[in-house]
Amino acid sequence: MNDHDALLSGMQRQVDDALRTLMAPASATAMLDFPSHSNVGDSAIWLGQLASLDRIGAPAPRYTCDFRTYDRLTLARRVGDGVILLSGGGNFGDVWENHQLFRERVISDFPGNSIVQLSQSIHFQSAANLARVRTVFNRHPRLTLMLRDAASLAIAQREFSALSVMAPDMAFGLHPLFRRGEPVHDVVWLKRHDREDQWPSDAAVSASAHHVDWVDEHPTMLVQLHNGLARKIVGRPRVTGILGSLLSSTYPRIARTRLERGVRLLSDGRVVVTDRLHGHILCMLLGISHVVLDNNHGKLSRFMDAWTGRSPLVRRAATPAAAAQAAAELQRA
Repeated sequence: MNDHDALLSGMQRQVDDALRTLMAPASATAMLDFPSHSNVGDSAIWLGQLASLDRIGAPAPRYTCDFRTYDRLTLARRVGDGVILLSGGGNFGDVWENHQLFRERVISDFPGNSIVQLSQSIHFQSAANLARVRTVFNRHPRLTLMLRDAASLAIAQREFSALSVMAPDMAFGLHPLFRRGEPVHDVVWLKRHDREDQWPSDAAVSASAHHVDWVDEHPTMLVQLHNGLARKIVGRPRVTGILGSLLSSTYPRIARTRLERGVRLLSDGRVVVTDRLHGHILCMLLGISHVVLDNNHGKLSRFMDAWTGRSPLVRRAATPAAAAQAAAELQRA
């Protein structure tokens, strides 16, 4: 086993060990906040969580939902006094408000259950929003927070009474992954265009780079079915039970389809440049040399400082121009 494989295996083991400790003993589980959107990274997280639960012998979730289709009564009936898992990612704070408000709602609705927030990064822009979350979280006696970087862990330990532990991103539960086919571009630039974007839309790492963003998706029949069912459920609690079960049965296949799309996009490049955290993480899992640019609040650099910065596969760059130079050096290596 080389140093890179040892690094990945070690992070997967830490994910599994953290879950094993927090789940035992659990007679039933639920896993909430399925990513009903096209961002590949969140699907990788969801699948990594399922893979880790399976490896440690934890019960498969009896209830899953997204933030739109959540039904308190159905969750209570299915999970009983079991453990409620909230999906990991980078939406803890006030940048992606729908997910944060959903998290607070579940924590308020289930004061007697053990609730585990799977690995997240924390970022608040507003002190008032942080104060609101502190009030909700600190009322819950059995809340555990898993954080994926040192700064997020420090915020959690300072602001919340919940048990806070550091763990890698849950997508490392997918190790190993394998590149699809031979690369067709020298450089693939996977660039975000959303509220975390730090770089102008016309910034380019090189004239020959192939520019993509993996939120661009052609909806399959399954995705269309999923979206249609979700529209029927939202705001109609009487039909949530039956249709919700049918809807949640589509989650694993949709997530796998999105993950495969992302794997193929990255596999097209001899070298990848990205400002998406899971562009970096999937390149690590696929063994693809890559260059990382940060997002607008330091999420990627904090994660790399904690876990992946010593990998020989990755270079950091402060600007797109520096990324172009680093990508060229990786191609020559």
